[in-house]
Amino acid sequence: MFIRKTKSRNSTCFQIGKKQYGKFILVKHIGCANTLSEIEALQINAQAELTRILFENQIALFPEHRHIIPAKLLSWRITGFHDVFGAVYDRLGFPNTSLRDFAIARIVYPKSKQAITTYLSQYLGIRFSKDSIYRFLDTLNKQRLTKIAFDFVSKRNNGISLIFYDVTTLSFETDTEDELRKKGFSKNHRNDLPQILIGLFVDADGYPFDFDVFEGSKFEGHTFKIAVDSLITKYSFENLTIVADAGMLSEDNLFYLREKNIQCIVGARIKNLTETLKETICAHDYTKNNRYEVFVEENLLIVDFSAKRAKKDEASRDKLIKKLEARMAKGEQVIRKSKYIMVENTGKVMGIDQAKINEEKQFDGLRGYFTTMKDIPNEEIIKQYHNLWKVEKAFRMSKSDLRERPVYHRLKQRIEAHLLLCFVSLLVMQETEMILKQKNYSLEKVIVLLGKVGKGEARIGNTILEIESELDQETKSILNLFSGH
Repeated sequence: MFIRKTKSRNSTCFQIGKKQYGKFILVKHIGCANTLSEIEALQINAQAELTRILFENQIALFPEHRHIIPAKLLSWRITGFHDVFGAVYDRLGFPNTSLRDFAIARIVYPKSKQAITTYLSQYLGIRFSKDSIYRFLDTLNKQRLTKIAFDFVSKRNNGISLIFYDVTTLSFETDTEDELRKKGFSKNHRNDLPQILIGLFVDADGYPFDFDVFEGSKFEGHTFKIAVDSLITKYSFENLTIVADAGMLSEDNLFYLREKNIQCIVGARIKNLTETLKETICAHDYTKNNRYEVFVEENLLIVDFSAKRAKKDEASRDKLIKKLEARMAKGEQVIRKSKYIMVENTGKVMGIDQAKINEEKQFDGLRGYFTTMKDIPNEEIIKQYHNLWKVEKAFRMSKSDLRERPVYHRLKQRIEAHLLLCFVSLLVMQETEMILKQKNYSLEKVIVLLGKVGKGEARIGNTILEIESELDQETKSILNLFSGH
């Protein structure tokens, strides 16, 4: 048995075979190669395979020690992330700068800037110092990058006419306040830390296209007019409709929207309405008609009743009251600000306020919506309001997947650069998820699979070879989704 080497115009092939009656009988085809290093590696593989075949069925009195040359990995870098997230980044139209690498690293390894430099170097083969990252981030231009995002989102929608706005808070691991970082009402329940407010705009599919930064002590409803005014100054809209939660509801904001000829759908806090209006709403028979409409000045108020929601409201209240009663029975301290607790002028807790409970029961299952869109069916108004979850999802992705918080930067410019990096990464993730829906792949699973896709160099003896990972069918399917993007 021996190795046969054959040559053609384009490649060199190796086969293992034997001679029988003057003819070559093929035992195993090893493979073909067309570069010198690949040919040398293939020859080594052929020799090893020949040795294995010769001795696999023989039992030797004295085991033969055959010298097998091991392959040694010299370098390796992950390429799968750039193949997918890099392709999406390019598709969005963002600049071909280091921002591409930083955005990809933020998605797959959302750590500190120092940790990202180590990750880029060790796993992606991209070398940056921490100082060079900061110097680059200082060059980022918010107006330019958000304009690119807006143009992409607008193009995929053939124009933007329906947008969603919401606000969240980001805290800082410090006790020091300044003009931007201030203590205020924290959505993250960290009232002890300075924070900033982030106002985010997304389209009907949840694609983020702009954001604003406000000082941490600012009331969220006061951000609305500033953010919207900035948005319509930068971009042109036709027949714009804005959806926002009840925190943005105020007569001043509604007047501003009417003045700018902007339609709106805003959550209504029914319990904050006038006593006369609340009595009228509660007197309606929702068993016959689960919706009630009334005009409040120039705006339409839609009140919707859901039996499922009523059951949930009642269960939540009962659970809270049972906890309060249990604490009082044990003589433990209770929260005096709870609306279900009766407290004397001296501050002494007297017990559960049953009158308040009865008052609250009237509103079980009710939810209100203010709108200027009087010719749109109620179902559509309510449906669009409930799509606010897409903004909340974007915030969750920023905070959880991208680890946007806590923020360790101090300078306003650096804080904005950090948010810009997260904003670009968020849009890349959103578009990637939309493409992955074609195959029902989750982003988390894809990141794991792509982390195994890479290239590098190995040495066999004195021969250095370029190597790449062997792809399974699932990974190939994912890469094919993005090859045309």
